[in-house]
Amino acid sequence: MIPQYVKAVGQLQELFQELAEGGKITEGQAGRYDQSQKILVSFHSWIRNQLDGNIKVELPWEDDRFTQAWKLWTNFKKEQFQFAYKQIGEQGALKDLVDLSGGDMEKAIEIIHQSIKKGWKGFFDLKDQKAITKKLVDQRQTDYKQQLMNRLGAE
Repeated sequence: MIPQYVKAVGQLQELFQELAEGGKITEGQAGRYDQSQKILVSFHSWIRNQLDGNIKVELPWEDDRFTQAWKLWTNFKKEQFQFAYKQIGEQGALKDLVDLSGGDMEKAIEIIHQSIKKGWKGFFDLKDQKAITKKLVDQRQTDYKQQLMNRLGAE
């Protein structure tokens, strides 16, 4: 919401500068003014809702894949932990997810799926499967070598 507001204020500043230089208003300028005003009015309503505690959760990406993943996450939390987000907490969790994913929607979706698969209550960095697999293989080789040495020493 805030980036849209900043853009609308910038457009109004440009429009006022054009009006100061030209003196007459064109159809295009009137249309830009109307568009900017709608955003400003919407922003005003958003601020009022924030102050009154009527916060609407805003998803960081307007993509059906993310929306589906987020619904899956909130349903998982309800089913597994009997936990339902309040609006402020949900917005905070979304911010944490955006921060953790570095603003990458695909990574955010992977993080959600990882947390569900692991049964976690929250979000964590993606685990590097290759590193985990290599560590397990190395451990098995070490265990095998130790068992072999133990057998050879026992004989």
